[in-house]
Formats: sequence, C-alpha cells, structure tokens
Amino acid sequence: MQCSKRMSRGRKISLGLLAVTVAFVTVFFLWASWTSDQIVAELKSIADRLHAESGWEDLETQPPVGSALCIPLDGPCSQYAYRWDTHRKYAEGDLERYVQQVGLIPQEFEACGRNPRFNAGGLDCRAIGVIDGWNVRITIRDYGQDDDSHVVQIVVNKYGY
Repeated sequence: MQCSKRMSRGRKISLGLLAVTVAFVTVFFLWASWTSDQIVAELKSIADRLHAESGWEDLETQPPVGSALCIPLDGPCSQYAYRWDTHRKYAEGDLERYVQQVGLIPQEFEACGRNPRFNAGGLDCRAIGVIDGWNVRITIRDYGQDDDSHVVQIVVNKYGY
C-alpha cells in the first residue's frame, strides 16, 4: 500500500504567493532600513560641521531619526541634533562663527540679545537655513545673566518628503 500525498494545484499557488509576499516584505524592510541609515549618515555629516570646543559638555538629545517612509504626525521625519553646555558666557560673534563653520546661509537670523520677557532675561539667538535640502537650525541660549548654563544646539531635520 503506497500512500501518495500530492499537493493540490491551488495549494501550490497559495504557498508560492505566500513565499513571494514574504520575500517582498523582507526586501522592502531591508531597503527602508538601509535608506534610513543613509539619511542619518547625511544628517550627521551636516551636524558634525559644528565642532564642540574644549570644555563643552554634551547634553542628551533625541536619538537620530532617519525615516525612509514618513507620515509627519508629531515631529520631523528625519532629525539629527547635538546640544552642548559651553560653560562659558556668550561672546560677541559666536553665532556668526558657528554659522560660518557649518557653511549655513541663513534664511532667518535672529541676533543674540537679552529680552526681559523671554527666559527671565535670557539670551536667545538663532540662525535657520537649508543645506543640501535639509533644514538646519543653530541656537544659543541661556536663562539670564547669572545662569551657569549656556547652551549651543544644532538641529538638522526635515518634515516630510
């Protein structure tokens, strides 16, 4: 007695379609992951143009985001940021020096100044522009003349594609 179990033609087609679907989904996610890594590398290369000086303390920032596919509901699709406490007061021309160091041509520039109605008289200045299609923002802040915290930040991001 020979037991012959043959797969029906419909079952073979179903298994073939399942295998093709699994392969397609796997390739898609590998592509998306690779693309995201490339995006993060590009963002980092721009952010790395602003060099931390001796004595600057690295502050925690949001982990890098490099999305190959994006629906920007609650934040940027892709972002890389550095933030430091410089432990020294702002010196005239610091923002301009950082802008030049990064190679940013500001589309918006707010010179450094103290406003008694902002951050308890804290320093607030920024330069915003675009480098290689990415939004770049450099900011300098403190929270008043007597504050010990003097923060410099660079953010490179994009909201949607």
